[in-house]
Amino acid sequence: MASLGMSEDVVHPAERESFAEVIEAALIGHAPKLFARMLSEGSPLFDEGLVDPDGLRAGVDRLVPSRYVEERDAKILEVLSLHMSATAFLS
Repeated sequence: MASLGMSEDVVHPAERESFAEVIEAALIGHAPKLFARMLSEGSPLFDEGLVDPDGLRAGVDRLVPSRYVEERDAKILEVLSLHMSATAFLS
């Protein structure tokens, strides 16, 4: 970015941007319904043995505001993304 002439504030910001609050809100507010549908209807990820439905269910059960831990729980968003991509691709 420096080579493009951007300022020092842009190249080396004092604070790093974080989407942690956005991810937490999405996972706690919207994702549980999507995961519930995934668990009830099935997923290509389950069929191919890539995701254990019981493990996913346990992870989804932890998605509540008072117990959310970014380092552990944010990764579950990748499962939802892969599920939606695989489902769209295979449909």
